[in-house]
Amino acid sequence: MVFCPNCGAENADSAKFCKQCGHGLMANSPIKDNYVNAGIDPSARVNDNSNNSINNSSNSKSDNKNLIIICLTIVIAALLIAGALVMFSNNNASDSASDDLSDSASLNVNDSLNNDSNIENTAQTAQASSPQILGGSFSTGSSSSDKTYCTVYVGSEHAGEKVKISVLYSNSGYALNQGKIVSKTVSNDGYVKVASASAFDYYPDDAYITLYDDNGNVLDTQEVYLNEGSGKQTF
Repeated sequence: MVFCPNCGAENADSAKFCKQCGHGLMANSPIKDNYVNAGIDPSARVNDNSNNSINNSSNSKSDNKNLIIICLTIVIAALLIAGALVMFSNNNASDSASDDLSDSASLNVNDSLNNDSNIENTAQTAQASSPQILGGSFSTGSSSSDKTYCTVYVGSEHAGEKVKISVLYSNSGYALNQGKIVSKTVSNDGYVKVASASAFDYYPDDAYITLYDDNGNVLDTQEVYLNEGSGKQTF
């Protein structure tokens, strides 16, 4: 028995052509052995390689498709990783810039506070080193028609310094003089002495002292309440 290699029909061993499709048959070479040895279904066309080509082509396309999918997956993953790294880097840069700005602002504030503190300390030091009204006395003659003298103690360390002073006298709330500003030099023992420009009709009961530096800047003030009468009164 011979099977047609074209259509698989059974033919006699002596047949030269297939009785069904007319395909030429190879004499003395039964194809059935090929089917058995190859394990191919006799109904299949042994010599027809079209199915193999289709399968190979399909497998090749499938392999190419899988390769493309893998490549795209790798590219997408790489892009996502790169994007995440860029965002992380930008966030770090932003945080660093924010920290730098915050540190810079903090330094500026601290510098400003330090400068203000230094200025205040300098002013306090200057004020402390300037003449101040530390005490003194008032004296008048036996009658109100005598001049009134004011002696102010500013400290012997200021001996020889130039200052200005005014003393405004009053009685019962009424001014007895104009309290003019006069220039003085601190004595060697640290006192500044000034007499009223004229005598008063009444003894003063209040004196307001203002001490200035030589440029006219106020250094210190003090109000002294006096007993109405002659003699010396300290404060």
